[in-house]
Formats: sequence, structure tokens, C-alpha cells
Amino acid sequence: MDWSLISPLMMLALWLLTSCLLLKIGKYIAVKYPATPTIWWVILGLSVLPILPVSTSSEIGKVPKVLLEFGGYIEQKQHQVGQLSVQDIPLSFDVLLYIIFAVYLAVAMRKLSRLRRSWLSIRRLLTTSEPFAHSMSKAPCVQIPITCSPFVFGLFNSKIVLPSYFSQLSAEQQNTLLCHEVTHIHHKDHIVLLMWSILGCVFWFNPFIKQMEKGFIHAMELRCDLKTLRGYDINKKHYATTLMTVLKRSVAVNSVPSTANFSSDALSLEDYKLRLQQIIQPQANKPAYLVVLLLSISIVLGFANIKAAPALYSATEQWQNPLTDFRISSYYGHISEFRHSKPHGGIDLVAPVGTPVKAVSSGIVVIADATTLSANLGNVVLVQHKNGYQSLYAHLDKITVEQGMQIKAGSKLGTLGATGRVTGAHLHFELLHQEQRINPLAILELK
Repeated sequence: MDWSLISPLMMLALWLLTSCLLLKIGKYIAVKYPATPTIWWVILGLSVLPILPVSTSSEIGKVPKVLLEFGGYIEQKQHQVGQLSVQDIPLSFDVLLYIIFAVYLAVAMRKLSRLRRSWLSIRRLLTTSEPFAHSMSKAPCVQIPITCSPFVFGLFNSKIVLPSYFSQLSAEQQNTLLCHEVTHIHHKDHIVLLMWSILGCVFWFNPFIKQMEKGFIHAMELRCDLKTLRGYDINKKHYATTLMTVLKRSVAVNSVPSTANFSSDALSLEDYKLRLQQIIQPQANKPAYLVVLLLSISIVLGFANIKAAPALYSATEQWQNPLTDFRISSYYGHISEFRHSKPHGGIDLVAPVGTPVKAVSSGIVVIADATTLSANLGNVVLVQHKNGYQSLYAHLDKITVEQGMQIKAGSKLGTLGATGRVTGAHLHFELLHQEQRINPLAILELK
């Protein structure tokens, strides 16, 4: 069983939950700040904050007190990890996870392909267009023989695409629409919308991203309305009348996807009512309150990241066995007279003297000597890993690392030996989490 596949499922569940909660918060904020599309980028970014990897400190970790008690070899109270043994999980679960990933990839590719076809269909449509002269901006204007809302198209050479009825509008209405589309170009809204569409395709399994996209489109159009009114000194009532005219003309057709257009089918009737209200009487914003609110949300989610990290990332890095070829002579929790009838704090792996002992995961060397801990352990190496995990290697014949060294998973720490209090050559291996011993078999597949 590959436990590295479990963490992504846990991350997905946490991301969906966080996205749902932040979507509700975003909608609440949008009521107070309706013309601020940046909010939705911040909401999207904050949704992944709880599952971002927690960086590993470069400082050397401290020696757990439990290793300094009872000779550092045994413990009175066992700390078990509530986790199924590897052998208890059917192999079919691995297959199921790979099938799920294959389905995700197939759907994502299909959606991206559909988006590409839509993009190419617009390009083909533009081959039937005719130039339309105007003096509003450097961006070229073309007219196409279909009924739709005016929109902006193109990544590098952006064009304002006008519908067939555009010539029938009054000069004042034409000027209003052109000013609106020029404002979209100025803010690169058509490019940003394409980015949202791509995100929706890649993360299709998260339905809340699509809702965030709709929130962004609504806020984007409100911002464009306000910027156009202020930048070009257009009469508010005339602007609202032009919007209604375009809506009536294009109500029977869908808007062009992933484009910045004057009327979008991503907006509901309530959205358009609010849009008209904002055009006539814009709502005053207080940015300071918004900054404080978003900062507070960031702090809460950052705290959630710290708390969730051990559960999410304990299996993201593939753990390795400390020895390549071995047999187990004593398991975790085993009781014997040799240990004064105290439960075994680790697991004993038998192999020939001189066998390379390797780090089970990347980290920093905390101990690399025979004096810090009990003399019973002989030559010892203690490694600090991510998210509160530590691994201990005792009875080594030789130590090949030094305190403070940063090592990678599989790095050689020393060689197996018989130093300290032993009955024969072996590696005494311990795994700790949050300064408490845990059963190594809960993490490693020692067999």
C-alpha cells in the first residue's frame, strides 16, 4: 500500500471544505464591496492556505525527554498510532486510487480540449469579420455577422468584436459600448477570464471554483461599469439604457465563453439588477475594513495549516526502510526480562555488522554520538524530520554523519554494529512523533 496516496485525498477534502466556507465569506464581502474583483483572487488563494506545505526549520531539534528516561531504551506507557496495518488494506485500494486519478486526468483533458475548440471556433468566426473604424483606442475593431454581446478577444493582439446589430445603434450607444470594451482591455479582463476558465477545467472536481469565477465576473463587470463612467464622463442613465438595449438584443443567444463582454450569461437577473443599481448609485467602499477582514481570515487559515500539517503531510514524502536486507528479532511493545519486563520502545532489525544504515526520510541530524543518550544505546544517530517526526538509530558500529547536517531520505548515517548493551549485532530503530514513541510499522513497511 502506497501511503503517499492517502494525503492527497485528505488535502482534497480539506480544500473542498475550505473553498465552500470561503465562497460564503466571499459572497458576504461582495455585498459590501461589489466592484472589487480582486477579492475573488484572494478568496481562491486563501482556500489553499491550509494545505500548503509547512516549511522545515533549519534549526536543530531538541532531544525528546522520553529518550532520556528509563535508559532511553524502554517506556512504561506505549503510544500507538491509530492506523491500520499495511497488510490489512487490500491491494485493490491502490488500484482504485489510480483509477480515480486516471478519471480526473481524462475529464480535465476533455474540458481543456473543449475550451481550446471554443477558442478556435471564435478565431474561425473572426475570419468572416469586417473592420470597423473608430477612434477610441489602438485596439482594432471588427464586426461579425452574428447577434451577440460585444466582447474582447485575443491574448497579444486584442480586438474588440462587435455584433451585427452594432451599426444600427445610435452614435452615443456605440461610443458607450466601445468605451466599456476599451476599459476591459486596459484591465486585461479578457486574459484574466481565460485564466479562470483554465482553472475551472484543471480543478473541475472543485465546484466552488466555478462559483468563485461567477463572483469574479460580476465584480469585474461592476468595476468596468464604474471605471467607464468615471473615465469617459458618460451619463449614468444613458449607460444603463445602453446596457438594457444590449441585453434585449442578445437575450436569445449565449455569450461567447472566456471573453470580456458587455452582457454575460454568467450573471443572473439579480446580478443585473444590482449592476443597474450600482451604475445609477454606486456604493462607497472602505478598503481599510476589507484589508483587516482578509488579514484576519489569513491568520485563521494559517493557524489551521499549522494544526493540519502533521496529518496531511506525514505520508507525502515516501518513507524508506533503514536497512535493505534484514529480519525482525523484536517488535515494538515486546516485553522481555532483558529489558526488565518493560515494553520495547522500538523495533530490532538484524543484519550483518557493517551493513549501511540509511535515513528513513530527509531531515536534520540532532544526535550523532555515544554520549548524549544512555550508554546502553551505544553509537546513536537521531534525525529530526518534518512535522514533528524523529527517527533514532542505535547500536551503530560507525557513524558517518555529524550533528547539524541536513540529509536526504536514503542518505547513509553509519553502519550496523553491536555497541552498547546488546546480545548480538542489530539495529535498534525508533520512530517518534511530537516527542512520543510510535510504532514504526504504522509508517514503514518493514518486511
